Amino acid sequence: MKRPFFLIGACQRAHGIKGEVLVRSLTDDPERFFQGLVCYAMDDAGEEPVEKLTLSGCRPVPQGLLLTFQGIADREAARRLAGVKLAVRREDALELSGEGEFYYGDLLGAAVRDRQRGLLGMVTDVMDTGSGDILVVSQAGQADVLIPFLRSIVKEVDPDFRSMEVELPDGLFELYRQLEDSPVED
Repeated sequence: MKRPFFLIGACQRAHGIKGEVLVRSLTDDPERFFQGLVCYAMDDAGEEPVEKLTLSGCRPVPQGLLLTFQGIADREAARRLAGVKLAVRREDALELSGEGEFYYGDLLGAAVRDRQRGLLGMVTDVMDTGSGDILVVSQAGQADVLIPFLRSIVKEVDPDFRSMEVELPDGLFELYRQLEDSPVED
């Protein structure tokens, strides 16, 4: 099932005294944040909206974006948004431009299988490093595996079934997790 909301930003902290909030964008489109945008403050799990917010201003800064919202006019009001994730409804998302494209939000929770090793875990985050995107793959009791989102590594993506197949290069898996049949060195 596709998620009804897409995460578009993560509120970091209040900025200044006029209600600005420093936000890390979770989208690759800077035009996503515009005056009048209706977005939602999400619960801690990022699944359910807890508050409707209307964007009244946006300006880029080296650390991210400084956003202002209607009804949030001072530092104290902005401070309560620290740590909150911002989302838009699926029907308000920007349209995809071509076949084979998908929203990164649809990858969250996707099962990741390596052609050689089997199930690696679930996608818990997609990080934008500036030079490329990185999938964070988590599995209970294991270290996270960071996988570059490259065509040479990510072979298949099926957002409808929330699954993907990867072919990790030699040594990448071992950077994060030890193979169960590998001897432990002292």
